[in-house]
Amino acid sequence: MIYEDLKDKKVLVTGSSSGIGQAAAIMFAKQGCFVGVHYFKTKDGAKKTLAEVKKLSDGCLLRADVRNEKQVNKMVRAFAEAAGGIDILVNNAGTLIDRQSFEEGTLEYHENVFATNTRSVFLVTRAALPYLKESKGCIVNIGSVAAYTGGGGGSGIYAGAKAAVAAETISMAKEFAKYGIRVNCVVPGLIDTRFHDQFSTPERKKKIARQTPLKRNGTAEDIAKAILFLASDAAGFITGESIAVNGGLFMKT
Repeated sequence: MIYEDLKDKKVLVTGSSSGIGQAAAIMFAKQGCFVGVHYFKTKDGAKKTLAEVKKLSDGCLLRADVRNEKQVNKMVRAFAEAAGGIDILVNNAGTLIDRQSFEEGTLEYHENVFATNTRSVFLVTRAALPYLKESKGCIVNIGSVAAYTGGGGGSGIYAGAKAAVAAETISMAKEFAKYGIRVNCVVPGLIDTRFHDQFSTPERKKKIARQTPLKRNGTAEDIAKAILFLASDAAGFITGESIAVNGGLFMKT
């Protein structure tokens, strides 16, 4: 699928060294976008993403701890200067970190999960907002089905952080509408990426696939396609929406 209106857009994708972020960065490059490839620790993966991006279009490599205000501000400014502005922001950076129950979880773990998954969205969005106001751009946040189901064993705190992302998507959409900025959220189910290689057993992945109405787990490309749709003019009258891309694992009226 080619979205002609995306050509030459400046797109910042956080957490694009692997998985969903990597797939989205490459798919935006196929549309002819200038792509900011962000990472924190996985430089090799980010360099691979950028190499694929540059085969198709152009982009730059960006490093920041998205929990850190100063690093985020510097990173966003560097991208805007390299690209000549920001049209699209994809808030993808986030992770489960570990599996800890509410009963046994530490405060440090709780704060780190919310900083990584929720504070990051606030910091990057706030830093990018002046550029998005100028371009009348759009924001796509990445949530999780856990926000609606409460998550599996030991992922309840992560579920809470992702639920906050879903709620903030609506709040941002209301607040930024006056600037012509749309804000939406993609809600993945179990996606076959490094995330679930790390935090889910092969048995659990097979079990979830059996429970999913479409009888498979998702791919990073499944999510990237939804991100591109929401960023394009095809979704020009959609804002404040959370779109479930999870094979029917979670459905809502």
